[in-house]
Amino acid sequence: MAEGVALRVRAREFTTGDVEVAHEVLRDSYVEHRHRLFGGAQEFQFRQHMVVAGELGMDSVRHSAAVETVTDPLPYLMFVVSLNTDVTVRAGRDELRPMRGEAFLYPVGVPLTVRWNDLDLRLLRLPVDRVARVAARAGIALADFRFDGMTPVSAEAGRHWRDTMAYLFHTLNAADTPLANPLVHAAAIDLAATAAIATFPNTATATGYVGEPGRVAPAALRRAVAFIDAHAHEPVTVEDIAEAAGISSRGLQAAFARHADSTPMAYLRRVRLSRAHRDLQNADPTRGDTVAAVARRWGFTSLSRFAAVYRDEYGRSPRQTLRT
Repeated sequence: MAEGVALRVRAREFTTGDVEVAHEVLRDSYVEHRHRLFGGAQEFQFRQHMVVAGELGMDSVRHSAAVETVTDPLPYLMFVVSLNTDVTVRAGRDELRPMRGEAFLYPVGVPLTVRWNDLDLRLLRLPVDRVARVAARAGIALADFRFDGMTPVSAEAGRHWRDTMAYLFHTLNAADTPLANPLVHAAAIDLAATAAIATFPNTATATGYVGEPGRVAPAALRRAVAFIDAHAHEPVTVEDIAEAAGISSRGLQAAFARHADSTPMAYLRRVRLSRAHRDLQNADPTRGDTVAAVARRWGFTSLSRFAAVYRDEYGRSPRQTLRT
């Protein structure tokens, strides 16, 4: 996506007191399912808040009745944080009853039976192939990647995942969300995918799966650097750079480590910082140019972090450069 073309951020809020209407909305939003109501639905409340930006979707769902649903297989990854304590998820022979505040992952490609009483969830949706492309940086073939469990590998990993989801949820719901910026959006997808891979058991982190990058010629590194320099204003991924260099993602990482003592994304961040420096030098605060606008243009979401790395690199603050 070209520089300056913002992603469309779509938000929707829906409420109803009709159980059947609520499940039609759930079918349209997620996946086909059959539902069975337990008890009555007096004073039933359903509320769904959805926000979508590109490949990233985040929702909060409240459903006050007692229901069991049998779903078709999910075609995408759905990560969940349960805000109540009465949910049961069955996938084949596996059964999970998450506690309040715990994170879990709905398995992909298998029917699910989910039973709840007064459901209250926060959801994050990602395409399987987008996460697999991030996992491929560890050397695993795209076709071999899969998640192997519904629960985090440790309590600490679960806490980190909940913090990541909370950050993305609040950022995506901000009035002027930086996730509309293609560069910021790409970084957020990478953040979510990387955190998910570190949190939930999968084939990329399974013991013994280590690829061998072999030797990579400096010419491949030069092609990678040239591509980054030409496309730093776009939401570039490691896979994009590797394809342009004519090597694998793992080989690309090895090339940067061996010949540049860096990583592809670290080099990309340095290029973007240099472009931000150039824009600040050419900016005019009397025309309304701001540090925040320049930082966001080049994919820096945190002004404090941008100011810190800028000062480390140039020995002065971005504001000083803008006003000079």
